[in-house]
Amino acid sequence: MTTNYDDGLFGDIMTIRAAARAYARPDLKLALFHLAVSLALWGAAVTLGTWAWGQGHWLLVALAVVGVFGGQGRLFGVQHDCGHLSYFASPRANVATGVLLGGLTYNPYFAMRYNHNRHHAFVGNLDRMESHEVLTWTVAQWHEAGPWARLGYRAYRSMPVICLIGPIFVILIRYRYPKNAARTGLWDVLVQNALMAGIWAAVWALGGWTAVQFLLTATVISACVAVFVVYVGHNHEDTYWQREDHVDFEKASLQGASVLCLGPVFDFLSLNFAYHDLHHLNARIPAYRLRQCHRDLAPLLEPRKLGLRDALRCLHWKLWDEEQARMVRFCDVRDPLPAMQRTA
Repeated sequence: MTTNYDDGLFGDIMTIRAAARAYARPDLKLALFHLAVSLALWGAAVTLGTWAWGQGHWLLVALAVVGVFGGQGRLFGVQHDCGHLSYFASPRANVATGVLLGGLTYNPYFAMRYNHNRHHAFVGNLDRMESHEVLTWTVAQWHEAGPWARLGYRAYRSMPVICLIGPIFVILIRYRYPKNAARTGLWDVLVQNALMAGIWAAVWALGGWTAVQFLLTATVISACVAVFVVYVGHNHEDTYWQREDHVDFEKASLQGASVLCLGPVFDFLSLNFAYHDLHHLNARIPAYRLRQCHRDLAPLLEPRKLGLRDALRCLHWKLWDEEQARMVRFCDVRDPLPAMQRTA
């Protein structure tokens, strides 16, 4: 059951922000532990998957794919926190780790940091849509758009693009030269691509083409799942969008971001991505503290909880209706009548 944050039932936002600040403390031991676990999971999964692929043990291949998803997902979580300078207390350690992990996450660190921090800065802001991961039109934009523009947006928001074509394009192609790379530095892209090429070459040298085939398959599947998870993070029915002059950061964070209730295994594999609302409220909370923070502050929170069925339903929502303050489907929108018909 969801609750409108405007009704005052969710407690004092400033109290939540103040309480969450206590968890915005990097811990070197925890940071190194989770980094080591993530690297070990990725390496073990690739090794198991390569062997199982060659032997035709497809159940083990499936298990190894899950391991690769977890390894890459957790490593992206580490890199992501490094981008917020929250994973380690040392800024240099954050930068060095973030750059090196780009070879495994396929995401250049400085471009990722710049683009993602803009997403945080303009969360819930309809007038800064270029700063967000997923383009969202308003119903008014839909009415004003021509047929070709509408067709393009329909294709962009379609299930094949969101769940398959888009992830493959973004992870394997777009991130080779990501948005704003010219601003953040070409060397960042060159270093990341060189690291990525070196890792793939090492995989081939150690496991041959069998290892490459498995890793490519696992990477594509992982990318599709990961992009879907990111997509539902802000695309639930009663999310939050406002025009620039009326954005409330706290509401945009707590109402506009969801909490994915998919169990402890998902929390482990995603390094606590599920608790996306508190992350937006305070991006300096390391991922390894997010779940505990969410549990401890539960009496103050009324999060937008999404189970698996709710997460899948997020694919239905296509347009933001400013009058109703909710996401709607294409079939919910009717074009306004021409002026002559309204008069009649």
